[in-house]
Amino acid sequence: MTEIILFSKPDCQKCDHVKQRIPGGLDIQFMDATTVDGMAEAAYYEILELEFPVLVVDEEVVTGAIKIIDRLKKLAGNE
Repeated sequence: MTEIILFSKPDCQKCDHVKQRIPGGLDIQFMDATTVDGMAEAAYYEILELEFPVLVVDEEVVTGAIKIIDRLKKLAGNE
């Protein structure tokens, strides 16, 4: 099974934009990158320095709201 993690931060317009457009049928783990657990997980994937949101699909890192939405659509079979 594919592991899908969406890292985001509170009060992030791009993060909210992505969350509102997540296709149905996907099992996504949401991580708040401002919490201790979220920072630890982000450090594991070496994405702490990236601009959020960040999508991790297995070991693939996807950045940028439009690219994230496109990747999620592909995972859901909507593209």
